[in-house]
Amino acid sequence: MANVLLQNITKIFPSATSKAAEESPDDEINQNDHPVLNNINLTIADGEFMVLVGPSGCGKSTLLRLISGLETLTSGDIQIGDRTVSHLPPKQRDIAMVFQSYALYPHLSVYNNLAFGLRRSRPKPSKTQISERIQSVADMLQIGDLLTRLPKQLSGGQKQRVALGRAMARAPQVFLMDEPLSNLDAKLRTETRTQIVSLQKQLKTTTIYVTHDQTEAMTMGDRIAVKNNGILKQVAPPLELYRHPTNRFGAAFIGSPPMNFLPVTVRESQLVHPAFSIALPAEWRDAIASHTDLTLGIRSEHITLASASAQGSFPATITQYEALGSETFAQATLSDTENTPIQIRLPAEHPIETGSTLHLTFPLKKLHLFDPETEVSLITRHLPPPTTAFLFTAPRDASTHRAPKSAQHNYRQNPLIRGVWGS
Repeated sequence: MANVLLQNITKIFPSATSKAAEESPDDEINQNDHPVLNNINLTIADGEFMVLVGPSGCGKSTLLRLISGLETLTSGDIQIGDRTVSHLPPKQRDIAMVFQSYALYPHLSVYNNLAFGLRRSRPKPSKTQISERIQSVADMLQIGDLLTRLPKQLSGGQKQRVALGRAMARAPQVFLMDEPLSNLDAKLRTETRTQIVSLQKQLKTTTIYVTHDQTEAMTMGDRIAVKNNGILKQVAPPLELYRHPTNRFGAAFIGSPPMNFLPVTVRESQLVHPAFSIALPAEWRDAIASHTDLTLGIRSEHITLASASAQGSFPATITQYEALGSETFAQATLSDTENTPIQIRLPAEHPIETGSTLHLTFPLKKLHLFDPETEVSLITRHLPPPTTAFLFTAPRDASTHRAPKSAQHNYRQNPLIRGVWGS
């Protein structure tokens, strides 16, 4: 097990123009190149479950492939444990990767797929050790009755567990998982998600997990790194990301449906929109003193229903709604000249119909204000102390910078595998 340190990671895939100009002495050939990753700095602690989340094309999988050694860095350094691995081949990095497509060997049985990496490790374990290790991993993943089958004889969920088992069998320092659940149906995805989290907590192996699914990110990660256009936008525990986004992109990406954004103007200590106005709290005034125009953010679940006579309430007309049984999502328009759309989450028992009018209020404690140009959050609320639940802070030996053997949380201390490798 080990921490992972990413320092100034940049990855540029040369454009066709640059490739054509490689033979030219002109130094201006990189101006058309676009960085897929731009100066990424991130520290992942021992035993932490870090989730990389963002839209397609933001560089999540590329970053994972750089850590694994399947892609080469343009610049920067990658450190796993106390070793810099930037220029090492994948087999020397002591990592294991689980792919979106499972990447099982179709001609090998489940047993031989699990044993593949062990048979090529150095020093090579004995046949007895390999057999005992595979049986331990199979028991943990509940695939012991599948060991003689070929991949084509397995369901999607079974294939995914075999892929996880092949990674686990090698007892690596770091797990890398590239959207491993995206090929599963919704029910199986939920079950496998829970299983992966449970196994990671049991094994306490540093894990970096890539997904575009915010539900996976919120329910699985100790921390989440939100990425967009090759840039890290925010790194924080899940609830901090949800409650205290530092920029508009993070606020919009985390949460379903996305946060509502409305343009407002600061006027005489009030936030003014054509459909409503909100009195500015005194503690916000210094933060927005230099701004006239702002973007107000409010999540659909934080909008409250009010009576028409309630102070600060304003009308909204329902244009369509989705009744899900446990809750109702409504699309409404405000009573301004542009009929600004807004999404509202309502209790399931609240009566609703298209064309009806609701009166709403925005609770001050749930509002977010963003600079419309930089998209940075302008309101800093008191944040709870950062969680340390995922940090294993055993004292380290000053000469090796490693935790003492008695404190190392790895496979060898797992009761299911201790018998293979000794205590």
